[in-house]
Amino acid sequence: MNRPRRAPTRETATDAGPPIKTTARRAAKQRAEVNVDGLTSVAGYLIRQAQLWVFEDFVETLEPLSLRPAQYSMLVVIRDNAGLSQMALAEVLGIGRSGIIPPLDYLESRGLLQRSPTSDRRTHALHLTAQGTKLLAEADKLVHQHEQRLMEKVGPRGYQQLLRVLAVFGTRS
Repeated sequence: MNRPRRAPTRETATDAGPPIKTTARRAAKQRAEVNVDGLTSVAGYLIRQAQLWVFEDFVETLEPLSLRPAQYSMLVVIRDNAGLSQMALAEVLGIGRSGIIPPLDYLESRGLLQRSPTSDRRTHALHLTAQGTKLLAEADKLVHQHEQRLMEKVGPRGYQQLLRVLAVFGTRS
């Protein structure tokens, strides 16, 4: 599935505000002129390079829905764990307690999720709205296309190996 691609963009780590974009093409050109042979056997460097490609493609994939990767992850976890508390969501996604509030506010302002009070007045239970469920279904289709592009890049066997290796890091323990 080849689709026309704009120059990939890179966002800052924050997921609450507007993205700050730089062209990856310019960075790639600069890298082409710099010898990195000493890093090509360093796992951390290669993982970071893979992360850049995956993240840039993922950001571009979700852009038509005005959704960022962390927001997508939040919606998926909320869908799969209806009634989850904000703090449990922050913990499972590795987001600081104060860092979870702005993206949840944004998703709530878009009508994608609802916070419901619980018996403990300090916490809120999170639920997707009908609109959130519909948008997430659209996002899931786009994410599937992203995963297909990743599979095309590394091959079906490489993709399965990649998932097995990365699963070691996929649990927060």
